[in-house]
Amino acid sequence: MKLESELAQSIVNKMMRKIPYNINMMDENGYIIASGSPERINTLHVGARDAIRQQKTLIMERSHGENGQPGVNMPVHFNDKIIGVIGITGEPEQVVPLAALLSTATELLLNQSYADQQKLISETYFNRFLYQWVQVTDSLEKNQSLLVDAQKLKIDLFRDRYAIVIKGHHLSDFPIDSKDFKLLIASNNLIILTEYEGNIEKYKHSCLKRKLDVGIGHSTTKIGISVAEAQKTIELSHILNDSQLKYYEQVKLIDKLLSSNLPLEPLLKCFVEVNQTTSGQELLQTLTAFIENNGNMSATSEKLHIHRNTLNYRLKKIKDELQLDPHNYRDLFHLYIGSLYFAKFVYEQQK
Repeated sequence: MKLESELAQSIVNKMMRKIPYNINMMDENGYIIASGSPERINTLHVGARDAIRQQKTLIMERSHGENGQPGVNMPVHFNDKIIGVIGITGEPEQVVPLAALLSTATELLLNQSYADQQKLISETYFNRFLYQWVQVTDSLEKNQSLLVDAQKLKIDLFRDRYAIVIKGHHLSDFPIDSKDFKLLIASNNLIILTEYEGNIEKYKHSCLKRKLDVGIGHSTTKIGISVAEAQKTIELSHILNDSQLKYYEQVKLIDKLLSSNLPLEPLLKCFVEVNQTTSGQELLQTLTAFIENNGNMSATSEKLHIHRNTLNYRLKKIKDELQLDPHNYRDLFHLYIGSLYFAKFVYEQQK
């Protein structure tokens, strides 16, 4: 541990507001790195050099020219080593007690600073490990460095775990079970790894209360795959405007359909054109309700708060506009896939 000049000067500035004596702080070689007299910085302090050499507190009864004034020079220790010296200029009997207090306070500050640094190093190492872990998409045996780190951290990577992705604001304080792991990728993107389905329910409940998006992947040792599934679940819940979609298993088929790049450009173009007018938007909303209600006319009419005859009229208009009949199961399947691609198109245009 090194006594840094910035820390030393801040201590000097604060102490000199409380006591009527000049304070100097010297490094391990006796050079002044902080002082109430700025012109003395970077000059050699004879008393400090002698205190370091003799490894004890030295009281200076008389002046040593420009490089040493009457007062006391007291070593500062860290891990049983002298890393600097505190010097207070003044009558020794008055400044020795002050130097003792200041030395003790400085050593406490240094120990706290060191502890904070070690904690930061430990957290940085752990977060780097987690960041590498959540990217694993192949066999763990191919990630030997990760296995070594996991062994040091006493983490069993060969246990199947769910990846939970949570998106929203104020995620740094999101509570998790002590047996689980969390990694804050950005201020609005949190990844949690858990083995336990019971914990998933708790996290879902917390997300509901905080109005946060949540997606849950499959349980696997290839955590990177589960993370991608969880991310995709959140995206598809927005594309489909369905907040009930939380698990990748719920959207797996839709994800496969949308990632297959089916030759639907002509149909997608028709959807886009129909959507250009208010009446066309009404038709597409009707189609969505018809699909969500499994083609049930009564349920769809009730959902839209329209008469059955009005629904029949709109379905006929859909057939005319899109050249596909909603009453024909094969055509309805095409319309369903087209509506998915259109929803994705709208979502991407709004991003």
